[in-house]
Amino acid sequence: MPFVRRHLFLCLLLLAVVAAGLAWFLLPGFSYSVLMTAQRAHSGLYPMETTVSGTPIAYLEGGDGEVVVLLHGFTANKDHWTRVARFLTPHVRVIAPDLPGFGESGLVDGGDYSVEAQARRLHEFATTIGLTRFHLGGSSTGGNIAGVYAGMFPDSVKSLWLIAPLGVQGAAPSEVERMVAAGQPPPLIIRRPEEYGRVLDLVFENRPWIPTPTRRYMARQAAARYHHYTWIYGQIRAVGPDGPGPATPLQPFLSGLAIPTLIVWGEEDRVLDVSGADLLAAVMEQAQVEIMPDTGHLPMLESPEAVARRYLEFIGVPE
Repeated sequence: MPFVRRHLFLCLLLLAVVAAGLAWFLLPGFSYSVLMTAQRAHSGLYPMETTVSGTPIAYLEGGDGEVVVLLHGFTANKDHWTRVARFLTPHVRVIAPDLPGFGESGLVDGGDYSVEAQARRLHEFATTIGLTRFHLGGSSTGGNIAGVYAGMFPDSVKSLWLIAPLGVQGAAPSEVERMVAAGQPPPLIIRRPEEYGRVLDLVFENRPWIPTPTRRYMARQAAARYHHYTWIYGQIRAVGPDGPGPATPLQPFLSGLAIPTLIVWGEEDRVLDVSGADLLAAVMEQAQVEIMPDTGHLPMLESPEAVARRYLEFIGVPE
């Protein structure tokens, strides 16, 4: 009898493994959920939710100590910070929201998703979860929002961490900006899942590993949100009859600002040209610039440990 029971147990275990393997490859949403759950747990982050002016806001939170609020970029979500958070949560308290209109946070049809509106919502979000003064970081469009927020609410911000922020006036046109200027549709917004590889090539110099089922799911989600992202892009870049206009400029909000700021940029950034780093630092009183070689638009995903170490050094938190 013990042999029969042991044999039955092994058969059931094998069936469970086979079923899980089939689900991993045949159900991309399942594989994405498993991977994100594992990465969040590894980084000490937990999913949370609150409501701001009737709109649900999903966010990740983990760690103890100084509070660092991190804002993702256009078409991204809160999990763009999960990899770097692994090296931050042992030292600081990380809070990474899905900006309204992205990820799992709410979208109000016909709402205002301009950079200034998102900055005001961020202030409501911070107030709602009990934050009064905190470190603030942002990537790309999230960096644009973070910079504008600092200009609007300077007393709330202990320091700024701007990773290749959108909105630097006078920067050389990037490869992506030249494509748009030539009349091509915004290349980071895709109509079909098979275009997703092109997006990865543009934002990364060295792609991080993404399991095939997870990549398929991400591609399908991005394509499904084509009209949604196009609409928000029109608000961020003020799209008119002559095409997309400039982003909300950062210099007027940050000029002369005394908030300590770390500007990080990938030297091989194809989305926003690295020349923006020194231009932005030049108008600020306490800005430091870190140019990362052999790195693209998303340094916190390509080189999370190096980026985290530099940031912790910047805010004076010992590792």
